[in-house]
Order: sequence, then C-alpha cells, then structure tokens
Amino acid sequence: MQPVAFRRPNQVREAVYRHLKDLLLSGRFAPGERLSEPLLAQTLGVSRTPVREALMRLSEEGLVELVPGKGARVRTFTPEEVEEVYRVRALLEGEAAREAALKATPEALEALEARLRAIDEAAPEDHLEQMRRDLEFHKALVRLSGNRTLFRLYEDLLSTLALIRAAEPTRSQDPETRRQHRAILEALRLRDPEGARRAVEAHLDYFRELLGRRLGGKE
Repeated sequence: MQPVAFRRPNQVREAVYRHLKDLLLSGRFAPGERLSEPLLAQTLGVSRTPVREALMRLSEEGLVELVPGKGARVRTFTPEEVEEVYRVRALLEGEAAREAALKATPEALEALEARLRAIDEAAPEDHLEQMRRDLEFHKALVRLSGNRTLFRLYEDLLSTLALIRAAEPTRSQDPETRRQHRAILEALRLRDPEGARRAVEAHLDYFRELLGRRLGGKE
C-alpha cells in the first residue's frame, strides 16, 4: 500500500476509503482477515481518524465487519449467503444475456470477445488481475442488455460479488471457465435469447457450487 496523496481532510477521507475499498475488492485481504486501524494508518501515512471512518463506511456497504472489542475484519460469507447472492446474480445476469442477444450489435459483441481475450492475456500467475478482467467481462455483458435499471441493480451487487469471488481467484483461465464464457458469447452471436440465458445460468451455477464448497471447507 502507498501513502495517500491528498492532504485536505475531505480529500484524505475519500482517498483512504477508496483505496481500502479497491484493496478489498481486488482480493488483497483474505476473508476474515483482521484490519488493524493503527497499521493501516501508518502504512497509508494518515491519522487513524480517516481510517476509522473508512472502515465504518465499508461496514455499512457490507464489505467489512466491525467486531466489538476486536476491531474490523474482512467480511466472510457462509455457503448459504453465497447461494443467495449467486441466485440473485443469475436472475439479473441471465435476463441481461437474454436481452443482449436481441439487442447487441456485431461491434459490441466483438468488444465483448476482446474482454475474453484480455482474461487469457493476463499473466498466468496474476490471478487477481484475471479475476478483475473476468468480472469486467460480466459487467460488460450486463451493459449490453441496454436495460439501465437492470444494470444499476447489478452494479449494486458488484462489490459483494467481487468480495465473494476473491475467495476463489484462480479459475478465470481454467479450460472449463473458458468453455463456459465462449458458450455465452456464441449464444449471443446466434441471437439465441434463451440459449444465452441458459449459458449464463450454467456458468454461474458452476461457480456458485465451487465457491460454496470452498467456503464450506469441502475443498
């Protein structure tokens, strides 16, 4: 972590908040890891006040847990919570894929395919960057629906998705993941709305089960 660059109080508060949120969503901290207020303040070169305020904001967003007498820690998810979040994600992303199959232009689908190539082009050892590009592919897919209300709802879910996905960041370049991503893209190109929905749902079911087993200690 680098010291934050801004020096005005409001700028420092916002910079610390955004920096910590970026670290959380990139998988820098493990689920359940303690977030030491003094250590974070020292590392970022700020007082403890903006760090405390940032952790409170992140707690309100469901990314951090404040434990009485113990401080802050990265939020953990039970298998049941993963199940709930991924079922909601499947509803939103499945509908987005259905609408995208009807609306997306050839140029837009080319751009979506470029995002798939970007996942494969990430360094093999940089799993967090692969995961980030993977999530960007899915975000771009939802945007292709042209449904602004659906996209806003999906954006509200993104932080939680990224935090859950960080528990298993190594799968984005796996052959099975690549096959599933290609199946989604192919259904979109064929203008097959229900095929696109099914491809998305199958892909998310795969990760829902994978993450549920990982977080439940079954892997």
